[in-house]
Amino acid sequence: MFKPHFDWLIVLPSLLLLIISLTIIRSVSPQLFSIQLSFIIISIIIFFIISSLDYQIIYSFHLPAYLILLIITLSLPFMGILSRGATRWIQIGNFTLQPSEILKPFLLLTLSYFSTHLSSLRGLWLFIFGLIPILIVFFQPDLGTSIVLFIGWASLVLSQVNLKSLIIFVLTAILFSVPFYQFALKDYQRQRLITFVNPYSDPLGQGYHVIQSVIAVGSGGIIGRGLGHGTQTQLRFLPEHHTDFIFSSISEELGFIGSLITILLYSILLFRIFRISQDSLDPKTAQFSIACLAMLSFQILINISMNLGLAPVTGITLPLMSYGGSSLLSTAILLGIISSISKTTKPTGVMVIH
Repeated sequence: MFKPHFDWLIVLPSLLLLIISLTIIRSVSPQLFSIQLSFIIISIIIFFIISSLDYQIIYSFHLPAYLILLIITLSLPFMGILSRGATRWIQIGNFTLQPSEILKPFLLLTLSYFSTHLSSLRGLWLFIFGLIPILIVFFQPDLGTSIVLFIGWASLVLSQVNLKSLIIFVLTAILFSVPFYQFALKDYQRQRLITFVNPYSDPLGQGYHVIQSVIAVGSGGIIGRGLGHGTQTQLRFLPEHHTDFIFSSISEELGFIGSLITILLYSILLFRIFRISQDSLDPKTAQFSIACLAMLSFQILINISMNLGLAPVTGITLPLMSYGGSSLLSTAILLGIISSISKTTKPTGVMVIH
């Protein structure tokens, strides 16, 4: 039931990414270093606890945890904290927690269970249990997190459909994209898409983040300016340099080499999750692993692209790197479950410590 276990190809790249993150946060926002270190220690403990559990035990709690987090997320307008025009957080002591982040792993657990255990009305249950939290989070408003939840949900739904259904899904999404842009998105969200195409159309407003981010990335060169010497980050030209735009901070202070190492570590981690999904002996854990892979890959790709000016600014954090406890805790739970699943996969020669 409880057996200490971890997979080197999950633990090692994750720890190295956390070390890079702490190093950069210590350089660009030293006042936040001790707080982030506390978040990391808590997340590592939770990771090892979850990874040591039998995944069947974890699945036995999936639905109660999902429903509780869904109720908390739904109750945020009445009990949450208003910040930056949105109510996404609740206060717990001296810390704030974003329930929609913690909802991610339990949403994937619930949907992966339904996708393999329900013989009738499977599509309906996947639709209901997936779409409800996505809409709740979208109307908080939190476009970034709602898109990430959608990617996890869509990866599970699309795995259940045939080619004809997939074509219908894609055409429907295209059909609704125009009214979605016109009526569902708020003015600032539409403006972000406009400034993505041409950030210099509003260089001191919505385009400012992108312009400063691209400058930071370019100014790092091959080996970087050095810790504490990045002009864009140290002089605070780059907004959110420790959260959404931490990759730009890495690029400026550690250069192309630091950025390449970061991407390589993510690649190792994602490839290991992919192998676990392929070698899993249980259909529901294979589905969970694929959804986890899709969700993390999307977050990493969009955040880095956003930092390079190749994607609109959406507020999607960089897993294991961006400052903040909620995102880190969510990722630790996801990876802990993946590590637990890896105990029961087909042997692949990967070093696993028991």
